[in-house]
Amino acid sequence: MSEPTRAGFDDPGKQQRPALRVRARTVRILSAVLAVVFVAAAAAAVWLWLKTEAEQDRERDRAAAANVASQFALRMDKFDGADFDGYVKDVNELLTSKAKTENDKVFDVMKQTYEAAKVKGTGEILLTAVGDADQDSATVLVVHDAAVTTTQGKIDHHYRWSVNMVKVSGSWLVDDFNPVN
Repeated sequence: MSEPTRAGFDDPGKQQRPALRVRARTVRILSAVLAVVFVAAAAAAVWLWLKTEAEQDRERDRAAAANVASQFALRMDKFDGADFDGYVKDVNELLTSKAKTENDKVFDVMKQTYEAAKVKGTGEILLTAVGDADQDSATVLVVHDAAVTTTQGKIDHHYRWSVNMVKVSGSWLVDDFNPVN
């Protein structure tokens, strides 16, 4: 027991307190475990962030491919027999070299017919969906309607195209397209 002071109170500084002794080895082990947990948590956070960024990049790429495929369909639908060269130029902006070569043959045949019939057309995109896609290629389904007027009257078309896209110098271009039944 501690000695009473003159006023009859115990001196708080002289009381014996239980000593909190932590061994140095225990402190080192606990520190090492906490360091490992911290490093693992930081690594997991970085991994999740990188995975999220990669997924967002893929989604942006898929959306860009779908956008170009939609623009292609709209440009194919929007024509004016009086400005067929402008029509060809607008469509060709979205084509690969291979597709331009193939379409030039078709456009040459179409030109005389469209000019003679005074063909005019407009289109509307109803739906686009990306099927297969990787870093430099994608297949996009484009559902669109076209309204065509000629000297013979008005015709409505309902198209479903599978559009093959490729990335050339960082830009998506149409490499081929085919009707889908």
